[in-house]
Amino acid sequence: MDITDSPMTAAEWSGDVLAVGVFAEDAPLLDRPWPRELDAALGGALRRLTSYDSFGGGRDELVVGPGAPGRCERLVLFGLGRPGEATPHTARRAGAAVARTLTTGPNRRVALALPSWRSGELDVTEHLAEGLSLAVHCGRWNVLKDRFRADYGSDLPREPETVELLGSGVTGAVLRASDAFTDAVVRAREYVAAPANIITPDRLAREASELAAHDGFEVEVWDAAEAHARGLTGFAAAVAGSADPARLVRLTYRPEVPELPPVAVIGLGLTHDDRGVARSGGAVEGAKKYMAGAGAVLGAAAALAALGGRRETHLILPAAAKAEGPGALRTGDLVTTASGATVEVNHEDGHGRLMLADALYLAERLGARSTVSVSALGLPVAAALGPKAAGLWSTDEALTARLTEAGRTAGELLWPLPLVEEYGDELWAPFANSRVAGPRSGDGATAAAFLHRFAPASWAHLEITEPAWSPRIDGYYNAGATGFGTGTLARWLCGR
Repeated sequence: MDITDSPMTAAEWSGDVLAVGVFAEDAPLLDRPWPRELDAALGGALRRLTSYDSFGGGRDELVVGPGAPGRCERLVLFGLGRPGEATPHTARRAGAAVARTLTTGPNRRVALALPSWRSGELDVTEHLAEGLSLAVHCGRWNVLKDRFRADYGSDLPREPETVELLGSGVTGAVLRASDAFTDAVVRAREYVAAPANIITPDRLAREASELAAHDGFEVEVWDAAEAHARGLTGFAAAVAGSADPARLVRLTYRPEVPELPPVAVIGLGLTHDDRGVARSGGAVEGAKKYMAGAGAVLGAAAALAALGGRRETHLILPAAAKAEGPGALRTGDLVTTASGATVEVNHEDGHGRLMLADALYLAERLGARSTVSVSALGLPVAAALGPKAAGLWSTDEALTARLTEAGRTAGELLWPLPLVEEYGDELWAPFANSRVAGPRSGDGATAAAFLHRFAPASWAHLEITEPAWSPRIDGYYNAGATGFGTGTLARWLCGR
């Protein structure tokens, strides 16, 4: 689907589907000059559509009807809410709503027209385009070429060939950025949604190696033995008995002229989680969504490859397939981490925390001035935040502000949670420097306290288990893997 700007007006355009965005103040439509001009050009189609169905231009409102022969087959009216109150999130939802009307009937040539492409200080163009692209992806596999179904493609609706943004004035650079960000989210969705025997730790490493073919990138891939030899003993202990050979991937981006201090991003990749399946009542997402951190980081790496950045960036993926194999980590084991600190394993899900601990140590060793770690550890934050927000723990207020702003632009809600120093006392162990977990009643807070012990001075952690998976179609989220976190990281790393 090719999204372009066009200087034509809605009254001049002809094609298959014309979608007209309406702000709440513009209703009733035919009281305004521009809708009357469009209605005349369409032979009264706009008047007929609004006479059949009340339409006030509110958020998520949408009506569809016949267009005018020879001008457009279908006419769509979609609401944008009150002027000045639109957000990137609501603009994406509007774009997604339009996209979901294109699954039947002629749709090769589509156009969007708005009375204004601005809502207060917000230019909605980029976000509408992203909502369209993300919703069109529903049911498709654009990145992974594996044949998951013998008849793949036979039941998919035809994707529009062109979508023209009439009179938007959007630049090619903005549309290229929009394409890069949506492609990044799609990539993350497919990594997380793919079967665990397809997306193994080794496959993640190969996907990262493909990205390293872009200018400015280099990659290193270590197996458990190599990681142990390089001092990452906590990682090596955590991945022992992995159902598939574990990998630690370091993908590094270096711009020709760095303008900002180096950073690191860590994405935990549990490509299969046996206990996750049990926690989900046997549901398939329990085997998949615990690698959402790695998916988000690889997606953001793809955006960085497309758009570039202004600082050296280390993207670290500790990956394993968690299972009770021979030699696997056991509750009660003592582990020495890369930092030299010893940890008593007192939690069945201590693997991911140990993998992150060594990755945090590695990030500091690589010289990162700020580090962001992302995981789907199943930490119990949803009771407070619900299924659509990620918890954020941080030691750096400025970093928190930059991430939450990037998340707002990406339509991803990040909610800061407190790092409580006293919770470190709950990790006390008589025969080790620390336990891996505290009481179950405060598992999220004490897990953050555990990671904080290994984190550099400027650090933030995103816990994305709940928003990483949607049980149903919801706006620009398709059912299944959402790619949550990718947009936040991509915008932060690319400086947009």
